[in-house]
Amino acid sequence: MAAALGIALAGPRTYGGKTVNDPYMNATGRHAVTPDDIRRALRVYIGAIVISFVLIAATAVALTAL
Repeated sequence: MAAALGIALAGPRTYGGKTVNDPYMNATGRHAVTPDDIRRALRVYIGAIVISFVLIAATAVALTAL
């Protein structure tokens, strides 16, 4: 998802005063995330669900035709 959106996700962050130094996913992406990125992520997610549904339905139809 990070690469599809062109953003960097994860990376160093602090939880309850304790810093976690995880590497970034897609470190070369933008580090400033906006609400538009959330909308774009939802569109990518919905698209992936639709493609998965179509592939599963096509497989089911093909298997019942055997």
